[in-house]
Amino acid sequence: MRKIKIFSVLILLISLFIVMPALTLVSCVSAGSLKASETPENKESLQIQETATGQVIFPDYHGFVNDYTNTMSNNWKSKTEQLVAKVERETKCEIAVAVIDNLKGLTIEDYAVRLFEKWGIGKKAKDNGVLLLVSMDERELRIEVGYGLEGVITDIEAKNIIDDAIVPRFKENNYDSGIYNGVVAIANKIYFEQGKAGIAYSDPVPIAAVAGFVGSIAFTVIIILVTLLPWILIFGAVGVLSLLSYIKNHKCPQCKRLGLVIKQTILSNASYEYSGQMIIEKTCRYCNFYKKNTAIIPKLSRQTYSGSSSSSSDFSSSGSSSSSSFSHSSSFGGGSSGGGGASGHW
Repeated sequence: MRKIKIFSVLILLISLFIVMPALTLVSCVSAGSLKASETPENKESLQIQETATGQVIFPDYHGFVNDYTNTMSNNWKSKTEQLVAKVERETKCEIAVAVIDNLKGLTIEDYAVRLFEKWGIGKKAKDNGVLLLVSMDERELRIEVGYGLEGVITDIEAKNIIDDAIVPRFKENNYDSGIYNGVVAIANKIYFEQGKAGIAYSDPVPIAAVAGFVGSIAFTVIIILVTLLPWILIFGAVGVLSLLSYIKNHKCPQCKRLGLVIKQTILSNASYEYSGQMIIEKTCRYCNFYKKNTAIIPKLSRQTYSGSSSSSSDFSSSGSSSSSSFSHSSSFGGGSSGGGGASGHW
């Protein structure tokens, strides 16, 4: 009976060793087939499946500024479109505007990222795009920033733009000015980063949206710390090394206290031809320790300056100045979102 039980346990263990790898292999194959189905060649079929299953279908863009709700007037929409085209032409960064009815049940963060990825805002190699998304039904908006511009438009600065340049005008139902000023604030961040002059707002905007994090107290504190920190570290390191050197030279080997008095008496000075000699006497103030020894003073060395006259190097820039005439086509360059930005509501 005991042998039968042992045999049953062995069969169970063998079965587990066979079944578990098989299940793992099946899961890997199914995952691989699912991943293969998401290749660019199958994008069209995936979109058809998405439509059939009732999932969210994101709209196609018709330009840099896309108002699917007719909220913006034609004049302001054209003005904003010209501004975005100017920014793209002068900085190679892309700003997209999307005004939608609702978020189709998604959060505005999720909707913004997925719309950003579908449109491919920004240049593919640089990811230097920004999306200004406005959802009318939920009264929410978001600035989604591409990875390449996250250092230019931080989350704090994006929030300042929303709160100071956009939301006050949205609360007055002045969506034209709110969207335009929001785009101006985004554009100016890019212009200032590249050392270029900014663009005027349609009406006065609070300083926080203009300066953003640069005008905050935290930025001032950081600048002071960054300026002083290297000097603090240098002087601190010098102080520590000096203290260690003093302890090493003045610690009595007998009583272990810092009481050594060092006296140096020169017997003969060193010259360029001969070494010198001196007597070093060490006496402890706290015990009877006394040590005397003779030390050699090294010969003086002559400094030889090899004045290597550097010949003037000619830097011939073989840069064929190919004037890249940028044809404005209101199409995006295939950039990706970095997940940074800020959201707000009115």
